Amino acid sequence: MSIPPRGKGRKAAVKNPPATSSRPVRPPAARFPDALASAPSVVAPHTAAILAIGDEVLRGEITNSNATFLAERLFDAGLEVCEERVVADQAAAMRRALEELAQRAAIVVVTGGLGPTEDDRTVDVVMDLLGVQAEPHGASLEAMKKRFAAHGFEMTPNNLRQVRVPHGALALPNEAGIAPGFCVRIAGHAVYFLPGIPREMERIYLDHVAPRLRAHMAAQGVPAAAVRTWHVYGMGESHIDHRLAKLLENIPHATLHFRTDAPENHVKVVIRGPDTGKNQELLEQVDHDLRKRIGPGIYGIDGETFALVVGQSLRTAGVTLALAESCTGGEAGQMITSEPGASDFFLGSVVAYSNDVKINVLGVKAATIAESGAVSEPCAKEMAEGARRVTGAAIAVSITGVAGPAKERDPSAAGAGDKPVGTVCFGLASAKSTKAVSKLFSGDRARIRRAAAYFALDLARRHSQ
Repeated sequence: MSIPPRGKGRKAAVKNPPATSSRPVRPPAARFPDALASAPSVVAPHTAAILAIGDEVLRGEITNSNATFLAERLFDAGLEVCEERVVADQAAAMRRALEELAQRAAIVVVTGGLGPTEDDRTVDVVMDLLGVQAEPHGASLEAMKKRFAAHGFEMTPNNLRQVRVPHGALALPNEAGIAPGFCVRIAGHAVYFLPGIPREMERIYLDHVAPRLRAHMAAQGVPAAAVRTWHVYGMGESHIDHRLAKLLENIPHATLHFRTDAPENHVKVVIRGPDTGKNQELLEQVDHDLRKRIGPGIYGIDGETFALVVGQSLRTAGVTLALAESCTGGEAGQMITSEPGASDFFLGSVVAYSNDVKINVLGVKAATIAESGAVSEPCAKEMAEGARRVTGAAIAVSITGVAGPAKERDPSAAGAGDKPVGTVCFGLASAKSTKAVSKLFSGDRARIRRAAAYFALDLARRHSQ
Protein backbone atom coordinates (compact mmCIF):
# COMPACT_ATOMS: atom_id res chain seq x y z
CA MET A 1 0.00 0.00 0.00
CA SER A 2 1.19 3.55 -0.60
CA ILE A 3 0.27 7.17 -0.03
CA PRO A 4 0.69 10.13 -2.35
CA PRO A 5 3.19 12.86 -1.58
CA ARG A 6 1.96 15.45 0.91
CA GLY A 7 -0.50 17.91 -0.47
CA LYS A 8 -2.05 15.56 -3.04
CA GLY A 9 -5.73 14.73 -2.87
CA ARG A 10 -6.69 11.51 -1.09
CA LYS A 11 -10.38 10.96 -1.93
CA ALA A 12 -11.44 7.69 -3.48
CA ALA A 13 -14.24 5.17 -3.19
CA VAL A 14 -13.94 2.33 -0.72
CA LYS A 15 -13.76 -1.05 -2.39
CA ASN A 16 -14.52 -4.24 -0.42
CA PRO A 17 -14.07 -2.83 3.12
CA PRO A 18 -13.38 -5.38 5.87
CA ALA A 19 -16.60 -7.06 7.05
CA THR A 20 -15.59 -6.67 10.69
CA SER A 21 -15.22 -2.89 10.48
CA SER A 22 -17.19 -1.03 13.16
CA ARG A 23 -16.49 2.42 11.75
CA PRO A 24 -16.11 3.93 8.29
CA VAL A 25 -12.84 2.86 6.79
CA ARG A 26 -10.87 5.10 4.52
CA PRO A 27 -9.58 3.23 1.47
CA PRO A 28 -6.11 1.73 1.35
CA ALA A 29 -3.72 4.32 0.03
CA ALA A 30 -2.82 2.08 -2.90
CA ARG A 31 -6.14 3.24 -4.44
CA PHE A 32 -4.93 6.84 -4.53
CA PRO A 33 -2.89 8.35 -7.38
CA ASP A 34 0.78 8.34 -6.42
CA ALA A 35 3.20 10.52 -8.37
CA LEU A 36 6.23 8.49 -7.37
CA ALA A 37 4.48 5.20 -8.14
CA SER A 38 3.18 6.21 -11.55
CA ALA A 39 6.38 7.88 -12.78
CA PRO A 40 10.06 6.94 -12.57
CA SER A 41 11.21 7.57 -9.01
CA VAL A 42 13.71 10.36 -8.44
CA VAL A 43 15.05 8.35 -5.53
CA ALA A 44 17.96 6.01 -6.26
CA PRO A 45 16.87 2.38 -5.75
CA HIS A 46 19.90 1.59 -3.57
CA THR A 47 19.18 4.28 -0.95
CA ALA A 48 17.94 3.52 2.57
CA ALA A 49 17.01 5.39 5.72
CA ILE A 50 16.71 4.30 9.35
CA LEU A 51 14.18 5.71 11.80
CA ALA A 52 14.13 4.97 15.52
CA ILE A 53 11.01 5.84 17.51
CA GLY A 54 11.18 6.30 21.27
CA ASP A 55 11.53 8.93 23.98
CA GLU A 56 13.96 6.63 25.80
CA VAL A 57 16.39 6.83 22.88
CA LEU A 58 16.22 10.62 22.75
CA ARG A 59 16.76 10.86 26.51
CA GLY A 60 19.84 8.66 26.29
CA GLU A 61 18.34 6.01 28.55
CA ILE A 62 19.16 3.31 25.99
CA THR A 63 21.76 3.11 23.25
CA ASN A 64 20.40 2.98 19.73
CA SER A 65 22.15 -0.30 18.93
CA ASN A 66 19.42 -1.06 16.41
CA ALA A 67 20.70 1.67 14.10
CA THR A 68 24.22 0.24 14.28
CA PHE A 69 22.98 -3.24 13.41
CA LEU A 70 20.78 -2.02 10.57
CA ALA A 71 23.33 0.36 9.06
CA GLU A 72 25.91 -2.41 8.83
CA ARG A 73 23.49 -4.93 7.33
CA LEU A 74 22.05 -2.46 4.84
CA PHE A 75 25.54 -1.49 3.72
CA ASP A 76 26.46 -5.16 3.30
CA ALA A 77 23.32 -5.62 1.17
CA GLY A 78 24.54 -2.91 -1.19
CA LEU A 79 22.27 -0.14 0.07
CA GLU A 80 23.51 3.36 0.86
CA VAL A 81 22.15 4.70 4.13
CA CYS A 82 21.44 8.35 3.39
CA GLU A 83 19.90 9.28 6.72
CA GLU A 84 19.38 8.09 10.29
CA ARG A 85 16.81 9.79 12.47
CA VAL A 86 15.34 9.48 15.98
CA VAL A 87 11.94 10.89 16.90
CA ALA A 88 9.86 11.00 20.07
CA ASP A 89 6.71 9.00 20.73
CA GLN A 90 4.62 11.82 19.30
CA ALA A 91 2.21 11.12 16.47
CA ALA A 92 2.91 14.34 14.55
CA ALA A 93 6.68 13.88 14.69
CA MET A 94 6.41 10.23 13.71
CA ARG A 95 4.15 10.96 10.76
CA ARG A 96 6.33 13.81 9.52
CA ALA A 97 9.46 11.65 9.69
CA LEU A 98 7.80 8.78 7.83
CA GLU A 99 6.55 11.00 5.03
CA GLU A 100 9.88 12.78 4.64
CA LEU A 101 12.11 9.71 4.75
CA ALA A 102 9.88 7.76 2.37
CA GLN A 103 10.45 10.46 -0.24
CA ARG A 104 14.22 10.48 0.27
CA ALA A 105 15.02 6.76 0.29
CA ALA A 106 13.83 3.70 -1.59
CA ILE A 107 13.90 1.62 1.59
CA VAL A 108 13.05 2.83 5.09
CA VAL A 109 13.49 0.65 8.20
CA VAL A 110 11.69 1.79 11.34
CA THR A 111 12.20 0.44 14.87
CA GLY A 112 10.14 0.93 18.02
CA GLY A 113 6.61 1.73 19.10
CA LEU A 114 5.06 -1.73 18.63
CA GLY A 115 4.53 -2.56 22.31
CA PRO A 116 1.34 -2.77 24.42
CA THR A 117 1.44 0.61 26.16
CA GLU A 118 -0.30 3.87 25.33
CA ASP A 119 2.92 5.50 24.14
CA ASP A 120 3.50 2.73 21.58
CA ARG A 121 1.88 4.62 18.72
CA THR A 122 3.54 3.31 15.57
CA VAL A 123 0.61 1.22 14.31
CA ASP A 124 -1.86 4.04 15.05
CA VAL A 125 0.23 6.57 13.13
CA VAL A 126 0.54 4.25 10.12
CA MET A 127 -3.22 3.57 10.24
CA ASP A 128 -3.94 7.27 10.06
CA LEU A 129 -1.28 7.85 7.43
CA LEU A 130 -2.63 5.15 5.12
CA GLY A 131 -6.30 5.68 5.91
CA VAL A 132 -6.96 2.13 7.10
CA GLN A 133 -7.83 0.30 10.28
CA ALA A 134 -5.62 -2.19 12.09
CA GLU A 135 -6.40 -5.84 12.53
CA PRO A 136 -4.82 -8.61 14.60
CA HIS A 137 -2.28 -10.78 12.83
CA GLY A 138 -3.82 -14.20 13.36
CA ALA A 139 -0.63 -16.25 13.67
CA SER A 140 0.92 -13.77 16.11
CA LEU A 141 -2.26 -13.66 18.20
CA GLU A 142 -2.36 -17.44 18.50
CA ALA A 143 1.34 -17.60 19.35
CA MET A 144 0.84 -14.98 22.08
CA LYS A 145 -2.08 -16.90 23.58
CA LYS A 146 -0.06 -20.12 23.69
CA ARG A 147 2.97 -18.37 25.15
CA PHE A 148 0.97 -16.69 27.91
CA ALA A 149 -0.85 -19.91 28.74
CA ALA A 150 2.41 -21.85 28.96
CA HIS A 151 3.81 -19.34 31.47
CA GLY A 152 0.58 -18.82 33.38
CA PHE A 153 0.29 -15.16 32.35
CA GLU A 154 -3.06 -13.40 32.15
CA MET A 155 -3.61 -11.68 28.82
CA THR A 156 -4.83 -8.12 29.33
CA PRO A 157 -6.68 -6.06 26.68
CA ASN A 158 -3.64 -3.93 25.91
CA ASN A 159 -1.69 -7.05 24.93
CA LEU A 160 -3.85 -7.13 21.82
CA ARG A 161 -2.19 -3.88 20.72
CA GLN A 162 1.03 -5.82 20.21
CA VAL A 163 -0.31 -8.11 17.50
CA ARG A 164 -1.99 -5.46 15.34
CA VAL A 165 -0.92 -4.66 11.79
CA PRO A 166 -2.48 -2.09 9.44
CA HIS A 167 -5.05 -3.56 7.07
CA GLY A 168 -3.39 -4.71 3.86
CA ALA A 169 0.15 -4.60 5.28
CA LEU A 170 2.57 -7.46 4.81
CA ALA A 171 3.01 -9.02 8.27
CA LEU A 172 6.49 -10.16 9.30
CA PRO A 173 6.27 -12.92 11.96
CA ASN A 174 8.27 -12.46 15.15
CA GLU A 175 9.83 -15.77 16.23
CA ALA A 176 11.73 -14.07 19.06
CA GLY A 177 8.83 -12.23 20.71
CA ILE A 178 5.21 -11.17 20.42
CA ALA A 179 4.80 -8.11 18.20
CA PRO A 180 5.03 -8.86 14.47
CA GLY A 181 6.76 -6.48 12.14
CA PHE A 182 5.07 -5.33 8.98
CA CYS A 183 5.75 -3.65 5.66
CA VAL A 184 3.74 -1.01 3.78
CA ARG A 185 4.45 1.33 0.89
CA ILE A 186 4.65 5.05 1.46
CA ALA A 187 5.19 7.40 -1.46
CA GLY A 188 5.83 4.34 -3.59
CA HIS A 189 8.63 3.02 -1.39
CA ALA A 190 8.88 0.06 0.98
CA VAL A 191 8.83 0.93 4.68
CA TYR A 192 9.56 -1.87 7.15
CA PHE A 193 8.40 -1.56 10.78
CA LEU A 194 10.20 -3.68 13.38
CA PRO A 195 10.05 -3.96 17.20
CA GLY A 196 12.51 -1.87 19.19
CA ILE A 197 13.77 -4.79 21.30
CA PRO A 198 17.11 -5.63 19.63
CA ARG A 199 16.87 -9.42 19.67
CA GLU A 200 13.38 -9.28 18.15
CA MET A 201 14.31 -6.65 15.60
CA GLU A 202 17.40 -8.59 14.52
CA ARG A 203 15.50 -11.85 14.14
CA ILE A 204 12.75 -10.32 11.99
CA TYR A 205 15.28 -8.42 9.89
CA LEU A 206 17.39 -11.49 9.18
CA ASP A 207 14.42 -13.81 8.61
CA HIS A 208 12.13 -11.57 6.57
CA VAL A 209 13.60 -8.19 5.64
CA ALA A 210 17.05 -9.19 4.38
CA PRO A 211 15.70 -11.67 1.77
CA ARG A 212 13.30 -9.02 0.46
CA LEU A 213 16.08 -6.46 0.21
CA ARG A 214 18.20 -8.89 -1.79
CA ALA A 215 15.27 -9.42 -4.13
CA HIS A 216 14.78 -5.64 -4.37
CA MET A 217 18.41 -5.09 -5.35
CA ALA A 218 18.29 -7.91 -7.89
CA ALA A 219 15.11 -6.50 -9.44
CA GLN A 220 16.84 -3.15 -9.81
CA GLY A 221 19.71 -4.82 -11.63
CA VAL A 222 22.19 -4.07 -8.85
CA PRO A 223 24.75 -6.92 -8.66
CA ALA A 224 25.22 -8.47 -5.24
CA ALA A 225 28.33 -7.30 -3.47
CA ALA A 226 30.78 -9.83 -2.04
CA VAL A 227 31.28 -9.08 1.65
CA ARG A 228 33.30 -10.82 4.35
CA THR A 229 34.44 -9.86 7.83
CA TRP A 230 37.45 -11.48 9.49
CA HIS A 231 37.62 -11.43 13.31
CA VAL A 232 41.06 -11.00 14.83
CA TYR A 233 42.20 -11.50 18.42
CA GLY A 234 45.65 -10.84 19.85
CA MET A 235 46.76 -8.21 17.31
CA GLY A 236 46.36 -4.43 17.41
CA GLU A 237 44.65 -2.42 14.69
CA SER A 238 47.85 -0.66 13.61
CA HIS A 239 49.67 -3.98 13.20
CA ILE A 240 46.78 -5.39 11.18
CA ASP A 241 46.72 -2.32 8.97
CA HIS A 242 50.49 -2.58 8.42
CA ARG A 243 50.25 -6.22 7.37
CA LEU A 244 47.37 -5.53 5.00
CA ALA A 245 49.07 -2.68 3.13
CA LYS A 246 48.22 -2.82 -0.59
CA LEU A 247 46.00 -5.87 -0.03
CA LEU A 248 43.45 -4.56 -2.54
CA GLU A 249 45.87 -2.84 -4.88
CA ASN A 250 44.91 -4.96 -7.90
CA ILE A 251 41.30 -5.71 -6.88
CA PRO A 252 38.81 -3.42 -8.66
CA HIS A 253 35.72 -2.06 -6.90
CA ALA A 254 37.01 -3.26 -3.49
CA THR A 255 37.15 -1.39 -0.20
CA LEU A 256 38.78 -2.26 3.14
CA HIS A 257 37.24 -1.36 6.50
CA PHE A 258 38.44 -1.67 10.12
CA ARG A 259 36.51 -1.77 13.40
CA THR A 260 37.84 -2.21 16.93
CA ASP A 261 35.83 -3.73 19.76
CA ALA A 262 38.60 -4.33 22.28
CA PRO A 263 40.13 -6.83 22.63
CA GLU A 264 38.91 -7.85 19.16
CA ASN A 265 39.52 -6.23 15.79
CA HIS A 266 37.39 -6.75 12.72
CA VAL A 267 38.46 -6.41 9.09
CA LYS A 268 35.82 -6.16 6.38
CA VAL A 269 36.27 -6.31 2.62
CA VAL A 270 33.48 -5.25 0.28
CA ILE A 271 33.67 -5.83 -3.48
CA ARG A 272 30.92 -4.13 -5.51
CA GLY A 273 31.83 -4.91 -9.11
CA PRO A 274 29.31 -5.25 -11.98
CA ASP A 275 29.52 -9.07 -11.99
CA THR A 276 28.20 -10.93 -8.94
CA GLY A 277 30.14 -14.10 -9.70
CA LYS A 278 33.37 -12.21 -10.28
CA ASN A 279 32.89 -10.32 -7.03
CA GLN A 280 32.78 -13.59 -5.10
CA GLU A 281 35.75 -15.00 -7.02
CA LEU A 282 37.84 -11.95 -6.16
CA LEU A 283 36.77 -12.17 -2.52
CA GLU A 284 38.11 -15.71 -2.26
CA GLN A 285 41.45 -14.47 -3.60
CA VAL A 286 41.47 -11.73 -0.98
CA ASP A 287 40.61 -14.27 1.73
CA HIS A 288 43.61 -16.42 0.80
CA ASP A 289 46.00 -13.45 0.82
CA LEU A 290 44.58 -11.92 4.00
CA ARG A 291 44.89 -15.14 5.97
CA LYS A 292 48.53 -15.48 4.89
CA ARG A 293 49.24 -11.97 6.15
CA ILE A 294 47.40 -12.13 9.47
CA GLY A 295 47.94 -15.80 10.33
CA PRO A 296 46.47 -17.46 13.42
CA GLY A 297 45.26 -14.13 14.80
CA ILE A 298 42.13 -14.71 12.73
CA TYR A 299 39.76 -16.73 14.86
CA GLY A 300 36.66 -16.60 12.68
CA ILE A 301 34.62 -14.83 10.01
CA ASP A 302 31.24 -13.15 9.70
CA GLY A 303 28.78 -14.50 12.32
CA GLU A 304 31.33 -16.61 14.20
CA THR A 305 31.78 -15.20 17.71
CA PHE A 306 34.82 -15.71 19.91
CA ALA A 307 32.84 -17.86 22.33
CA LEU A 308 31.49 -19.96 19.46
CA VAL A 309 34.96 -20.64 18.06
CA VAL A 310 36.41 -21.51 21.49
CA GLY A 311 33.54 -23.92 22.02
CA GLN A 312 34.04 -25.51 18.61
CA SER A 313 37.72 -26.10 19.38
CA LEU A 314 36.94 -27.76 22.71
CA ARG A 315 34.10 -29.82 21.26
CA THR A 316 36.19 -31.01 18.32
CA ALA A 317 39.06 -31.98 20.61
CA GLY A 318 36.71 -33.75 23.03
CA VAL A 319 38.05 -31.62 25.90
CA THR A 320 35.98 -30.47 28.87
CA LEU A 321 36.66 -27.13 30.54
CA ALA A 322 36.31 -25.63 34.01
CA LEU A 323 37.13 -22.12 35.18
CA ALA A 324 38.29 -20.53 38.42
CA GLU A 325 37.73 -16.77 38.37
CA SER A 326 38.65 -14.05 40.80
CA CYS A 327 38.92 -10.52 39.35
CA THR A 328 36.62 -11.31 36.41
CA GLY A 329 33.81 -12.38 38.72
CA GLY A 330 32.41 -14.98 36.34
CA GLU A 331 32.74 -13.01 33.10
CA ALA A 332 34.66 -15.78 31.31
CA GLY A 333 31.98 -18.29 32.29
CA GLN A 334 29.27 -15.95 31.05
CA MET A 335 31.08 -15.57 27.73
CA ILE A 336 31.56 -19.28 27.10
CA THR A 337 27.92 -20.02 27.89
CA SER A 338 26.59 -17.18 25.71
CA GLU A 339 26.43 -19.57 22.76
CA PRO A 340 24.08 -22.59 22.81
CA GLY A 341 25.60 -26.02 23.26
CA ALA A 342 28.16 -25.02 25.88
CA SER A 343 27.04 -27.94 28.06
CA ASP A 344 28.85 -30.22 25.61
CA PHE A 345 32.22 -29.14 26.97
CA PHE A 346 31.84 -26.62 29.83
CA LEU A 347 31.46 -28.20 33.29
CA GLY A 348 31.38 -25.16 35.54
CA SER A 349 33.13 -22.25 37.16
CA VAL A 350 34.17 -21.31 40.69
CA VAL A 351 34.09 -17.57 41.34
CA ALA A 352 36.69 -17.38 44.10
CA TYR A 353 36.68 -13.65 44.74
CA SER A 354 37.90 -13.81 48.32
CA ASN A 355 41.01 -15.53 49.63
CA ASP A 356 38.84 -17.66 51.92
CA VAL A 357 37.04 -19.18 48.91
CA LYS A 358 40.34 -19.73 47.13
CA ILE A 359 41.59 -21.64 50.17
CA ASN A 360 38.46 -23.45 51.35
CA VAL A 361 36.88 -24.34 47.96
CA LEU A 362 39.75 -24.51 45.51
CA GLY A 363 42.37 -25.74 47.96
CA VAL A 364 44.87 -22.93 47.44
CA LYS A 365 47.44 -23.12 50.24
CA ALA A 366 47.30 -20.29 52.74
CA ALA A 367 51.11 -20.25 52.63
CA THR A 368 51.03 -19.61 48.89
CA ILE A 369 48.92 -16.50 49.37
CA ALA A 370 51.01 -15.36 52.32
CA GLU A 371 54.29 -15.74 50.44
CA SER A 372 53.31 -14.77 46.87
CA GLY A 373 49.97 -13.03 47.11
CA ALA A 374 46.58 -13.87 45.67
CA VAL A 375 47.59 -12.13 42.44
CA SER A 376 50.50 -14.38 41.55
CA GLU A 377 51.36 -17.25 39.27
CA PRO A 378 51.72 -19.74 42.15
CA CYS A 379 48.19 -18.87 43.30
CA ALA A 380 46.86 -19.06 39.72
CA LYS A 381 48.35 -22.55 39.33
CA GLU A 382 46.71 -23.83 42.50
CA MET A 383 43.38 -22.24 41.56
CA ALA A 384 43.43 -24.04 38.21
CA GLU A 385 44.36 -27.34 39.81
CA GLY A 386 41.59 -26.90 42.35
CA ALA A 387 38.96 -26.16 39.70
CA ARG A 388 40.02 -29.23 37.75
CA ARG A 389 39.87 -31.38 40.87
CA VAL A 390 36.46 -30.06 41.97
CA THR A 391 34.80 -30.43 38.55
CA GLY A 392 36.65 -33.34 36.97
CA ALA A 393 37.29 -31.33 33.81
CA ALA A 394 40.04 -32.27 31.39
CA ILE A 395 41.49 -28.76 31.64
CA ALA A 396 40.89 -25.83 33.94
CA VAL A 397 41.87 -22.20 33.51
CA SER A 398 42.16 -19.72 36.36
CA ILE A 399 42.14 -15.92 36.49
CA THR A 400 43.37 -13.78 39.39
CA GLY A 401 44.32 -10.12 39.10
CA VAL A 402 43.86 -6.43 39.82
CA ALA A 403 41.10 -4.84 37.77
CA GLY A 404 41.25 -1.45 39.47
CA PRO A 405 40.40 1.35 39.46
CA ALA A 406 43.24 2.00 41.93
CA LYS A 407 46.32 0.08 42.99
CA GLU A 408 45.53 -2.74 45.35
CA ARG A 409 47.79 -4.19 47.99
CA ASP A 410 47.32 -7.74 49.21
CA PRO A 411 47.92 -7.48 52.97
CA SER A 412 48.35 -11.24 53.22
CA ALA A 413 51.32 -11.27 50.84
CA ALA A 414 54.45 -10.50 52.81
CA GLY A 415 56.76 -8.37 50.71
CA ALA A 416 54.58 -8.71 47.62
CA GLY A 417 54.16 -4.95 47.31
CA ASP A 418 51.64 -3.08 45.20
CA LYS A 419 50.18 -4.76 42.15
CA PRO A 420 49.75 -2.38 39.20
CA VAL A 421 46.21 -2.09 37.89
CA GLY A 422 45.81 -4.49 34.99
CA THR A 423 48.07 -7.19 36.45
CA VAL A 424 46.39 -10.54 35.84
CA CYS A 425 47.79 -14.05 36.39
CA PHE A 426 46.44 -17.11 34.62
CA GLY A 427 46.83 -20.81 35.26
CA LEU A 428 46.06 -23.77 33.03
CA ALA A 429 45.92 -27.22 34.57
CA SER A 430 45.67 -30.46 32.60
CA ALA A 431 46.41 -34.12 33.32
CA LYS A 432 50.00 -33.60 32.12
CA SER A 433 51.03 -30.34 33.75
CA THR A 434 50.08 -26.97 35.18
CA LYS A 435 51.37 -23.77 33.65
CA ALA A 436 50.99 -20.10 34.53
CA VAL A 437 51.45 -16.80 32.75
CA SER A 438 51.05 -13.14 33.72
CA LYS A 439 49.73 -10.24 31.65
CA LEU A 440 49.47 -6.49 32.15
CA PHE A 441 46.32 -5.09 30.54
CA SER A 442 45.47 -1.42 30.10
CA GLY A 443 42.21 0.46 30.32
CA ASP A 444 39.46 0.87 32.88
CA ARG A 445 38.05 -1.85 35.11
CA ALA A 446 35.55 -3.15 32.57
CA ARG A 447 38.13 -3.30 29.79
CA ILE A 448 40.66 -5.14 31.97
CA ARG A 449 38.09 -7.71 33.06
CA ARG A 450 36.97 -8.26 29.48
CA ALA A 451 40.56 -8.62 28.25
CA ALA A 452 41.30 -11.13 31.00
CA ALA A 453 38.23 -13.22 30.18
CA TYR A 454 39.22 -13.33 26.51
CA PHE A 455 42.80 -14.30 27.30
CA ALA A 456 41.68 -17.12 29.60
CA LEU A 457 39.35 -18.59 26.99
CA ASP A 458 42.01 -18.24 24.34
CA LEU A 459 44.36 -20.28 26.53
CA ALA A 460 41.78 -23.06 26.49
CA ARG A 461 41.31 -22.71 22.72
CA ARG A 462 45.03 -22.89 21.94
CA HIS A 463 45.53 -25.80 24.32
CA SER A 464 42.78 -27.80 22.56
CA GLN A 465 44.10 -27.22 19.03
